[in-house]
Amino acid sequence: MKLQKLVFYCQAWHLAFTGSPLFPEKIQAWVRGPVVPELHRKHRGKYEVADWPTGSPRRLSSVESYTVEWVVEKYGGFSAEALSRMTHQEIPWIVARGGVADSEKSSEPISHDQMRSFYSRQRSDPEVAVAQAAANAALEGRVIDDDWQEVLRGIANDTRSADDVIEAEIERAKQA
Repeated sequence: MKLQKLVFYCQAWHLAFTGSPLFPEKIQAWVRGPVVPELHRKHRGKYEVADWPTGSPRRLSSVESYTVEWVVEKYGGFSAEALSRMTHQEIPWIVARGGVADSEKSSEPISHDQMRSFYSRQRSDPEVAVAQAAANAALEGRVIDDDWQEVLRGIANDTRSADDVIEAEIERAKQA
């Protein structure tokens, strides 16, 4: 199940990054989340997939490899169940299901346009993201000062780790 969700996210993010699909096979909105039926037939019944005799990463372009590596870095730490829950809360799967109950079977395809549109909106320019965070905080009566905005820029630009920032704040709070 984890493989299927990672493949879905590779397709979705590749569409968001480049506007074109990573692979031609359809992804369907199954009960447990997005599934590529052709891929499912090849690994069905296997708990782990240790090798893949019908494919080769060398056939990927540098842009395609980047997408796959990016998705594995961002999503690879999640369990199969967590990934499934995530997809169930995202618009492309929900729209493809068309109101069918979560427990009912469906073979409806998840639209490339839905994936491209939804995941493209998940990415923001770092300056826009920081400005939106500051504006949202202001609506809640809080101020994100210039120092914190700089911290947020570092996280948005991948020059600072959110985990490191949180750890430093916990340490600072302990000493206060």
